[in-house]
Amino acid sequence: MKTLGVSMIVKNEAAMIENCLNSLKGVDEIVIVDTGSEDDTVEICKKYTDKVYTDYKWNDDFAEARNVSLDRCTTDFVLIIDADEILGCEVKAIKEMFRFMVKQVEKHTIKYMGMIFNVQTDAEKVESIRLIRRDPRIKWESAIHNMLTLDGSNDLLHSMCYKTQFLIQSGFSPAHLMDPDRSLRILKHQLELHPENTRYMYYIAREYINRVMHPENRANKATLTELLDNIIFWLEKYDEIRFKSDVWLNETSDAEYCLALAYIEKYNLTKDKEWWHKSMWAAQKSFMVLPSNQNTADFISGLLLNIPPVGVSHLWAAKFWQGIADRCDNFQVAQVRPRTRLEIDKLIQESKKNKVVT
Repeated sequence: MKTLGVSMIVKNEAAMIENCLNSLKGVDEIVIVDTGSEDDTVEICKKYTDKVYTDYKWNDDFAEARNVSLDRCTTDFVLIIDADEILGCEVKAIKEMFRFMVKQVEKHTIKYMGMIFNVQTDAEKVESIRLIRRDPRIKWESAIHNMLTLDGSNDLLHSMCYKTQFLIQSGFSPAHLMDPDRSLRILKHQLELHPENTRYMYYIAREYINRVMHPENRANKATLTELLDNIIFWLEKYDEIRFKSDVWLNETSDAEYCLALAYIEKYNLTKDKEWWHKSMWAAQKSFMVLPSNQNTADFISGLLLNIPPVGVSHLWAAKFWQGIADRCDNFQVAQVRPRTRLEIDKLIQESKKNKVVT
């Protein structure tokens, strides 16, 4: 019988951890590395497992901490989950699935190394490797927004994982509010160490994007301008390296899409038409990278309905792109977000003042 364990790292998760652990009933082992809790997290965890470790000293490196937890696991398969997440299926179903995987390996000589789950947040759904074979070649990499790798390659591991419909529901932990700049701090430090790392560029831009969403920041023009300038700075650096490289990543499409959104917001602030042109070009790049990206096609359609440089509504072109959007299935899109037509309309509402219907 193949066994299934859980690997976790936690800190100050007393408000969330019990819901997570209750969803894991039926696993054979739970390994938890605490990275410095000051609340009741450790005591709560000990109710569910005797493998709670408090000897690790946090070093602003999630991959390092996760590898410590992974190294202390003893089961055949390991499930990865965070304290503010809840497993949305029965453990029994997961065990049945990896028995099927083993049979496929025996029957077809396929070497499955893990499973891909759907992780659902309030804003998006992301495919993520969340179950792996316990294998010394599988390690975590990247200090933040880390990823599992096989022999140093995430793509290789991903290609050897079985895609499932298993769901993990992700929430928002109050613990994040205790150190709200943690991610930004780590990303800035990592970019000082690795100035050409496009993954860190993408995620530092997303940190600034998260701040743009705060109403108090949007209400302050100087703050909003500074945040948009940071987003544009990092995503243009990303574009310079990644879009012009020989290999496009799924994340590249999302990066170009986020850049298009930042450009149109700059247009709304400045009324400088150059930002509109840049927004259209970034959106087209996003679509070029991944033509299944529904958000991109939606966005292009919205821009074509409201064209400030010439003041003419390109109605039929907009309808064409909306038709494209309706056929997009978001296949292999890095960040699957809800349809954003309402959000797009808000972003370009200032442009509508220049609209002339023909």
